[in-house]
Amino acid sequence: MEKQNLLLFNISTDSKNTSLGFAISWINNFSSFYDKVDIVTLHKGDVTNLNKNINVHCEEFNNLNRVIRFIKIRRIIKDLIRENSYKFCLSHMSSALVLVAFTIPKFRSTQTIFWYTHKGPESILKKIVLNVATKVSNKIITASQNSFPIKSDKVTPIGHAIDYESFYKKQISTKSKNFIIISRISRSKNIELSIQGFLKSCYGKTNELRIIGGAITEDDILYQSILKDKYKNYPNIKFLGTIPHAELSESIKDIGFHINNTSEGFYDKSVLETMASGIINFYTNSDYDRNIHPKYIKHLKFNSTESDLSKKINIISNFDDDNLLDLIKFSQKRVSEESLSNLHERILKVI
Repeated sequence: MEKQNLLLFNISTDSKNTSLGFAISWINNFSSFYDKVDIVTLHKGDVTNLNKNINVHCEEFNNLNRVIRFIKIRRIIKDLIRENSYKFCLSHMSSALVLVAFTIPKFRSTQTIFWYTHKGPESILKKIVLNVATKVSNKIITASQNSFPIKSDKVTPIGHAIDYESFYKKQISTKSKNFIIISRISRSKNIELSIQGFLKSCYGKTNELRIIGGAITEDDILYQSILKDKYKNYPNIKFLGTIPHAELSESIKDIGFHINNTSEGFYDKSVLETMASGIINFYTNSDYDRNIHPKYIKHLKFNSTESDLSKKINIISNFDDDNLLDLIKFSQKRVSEESLSNLHERILKVI
């Protein structure tokens, strides 16, 4: 079958990025379907693991102001469009690049697929950019029914694209009672409520809670500093910082439970990845219900408060191995449907 080229926009192409390092795996997967993949990215980090038919184009901030930077990025995209023919353009989480590219007349004849999974930006400017990107994109794909913040007939939920085979771990017992939170360190993730819920549970004194993730904004950095200072005298609360995504599956192999305390609109990959690893999830967002055995939803979904979380942890602590393994197997089967291996097929169906 004749192959074609793919144009891809994203925020970061960096295997060492905890939040976005997964993109390396799925870009490699995409590249097997195309002669060439051109990536225009806002940040180029470690790309040594990319396949040879993938080219990364970037204009870093350095001393450039934002306007000049995007003018230079526009020139890169314009040159790529002039020199190549693309089957389609896929923009992953970057509404700004969709907007920049759309100002190039020749780009408009390229079908644009905008992939966005988030509650939505806070600033007015970013909201405007997202709204315009929604209008000019041909199709929009997102992870769940509630993970795209704008109502549009263009939107199709297709799930995530986790490296299921790398994370999958067959569980034969549920001996580990250690907990983990994998998340950006941000107030929106309700991390302190999760820590308090864990500490007030039956496991809060004898087991560990590890927190993997970093701070991005100035407010995040301040919040992280407050948390670290507040819990510095708790030896079982460990802030591990960022871990390269390629190393994440190994880092969580001895974990029993994961806490995700995010509201509707967030459909975090960390929940699916930990489920694939055989880790039981306590969560608040109803979007995850589909991945939980129906008879256990009421025992794992909490109302975001520390008291309800500790109550649910205490209830689960009384379940025997057979019940917990039943729950784990069901979740692993469901999240396998959101595997990287069938991502390209799911996107082509939308097109």
